[in-house]
Amino acid sequence: MSATLTYRDQTYEVEDGLTVKEALIQIGLEPQLYLAVRKGELVTEDKQLKPDDKIKLVAIVSGGNNQ
Repeated sequence: MSATLTYRDQTYEVEDGLTVKEALIQIGLEPQLYLAVRKGELVTEDKQLKPDDKIKLVAIVSGGNNQ
């Protein structure tokens, strides 16, 4: 079985049982730059993916103060 990660218009299938962090690394994304959301709830990077999980990835955006 597999889990699905979606970022914008890209969809990635990974094996279930991986942690969110492992899955992000496997698809070539930096784990510290993305949040994972399952059914509207934040999923921490140490949580294992379940069969048929559908995870939405949200890029972390930060701004600076121009002083």
